[in-house]
Amino acid sequence: MQNSENKGKLPLNLRILIGLAGLPSLILAYMLLLTIVEQGVQGISAFELVYSVVGVFALYIAITGKRPF
Repeated sequence: MQNSENKGKLPLNLRILIGLAGLPSLILAYMLLLTIVEQGVQGISAFELVYSVVGVFALYIAITGKRPF
């Protein structure tokens, strides 16, 4: 049985992999913010927005270690 404090945490090696996979999405999110400031929302596609949101969510999981579901 797992302890109650360890129940919802991911292993460190899996968190590192998720964090590394989410880094390109963080860069894309920064690029999207720059595009919004310079050109407005018209220069952004829906795929770019979804990809960056998923990446930020992955980085949240990697940093906190919580299991979302």
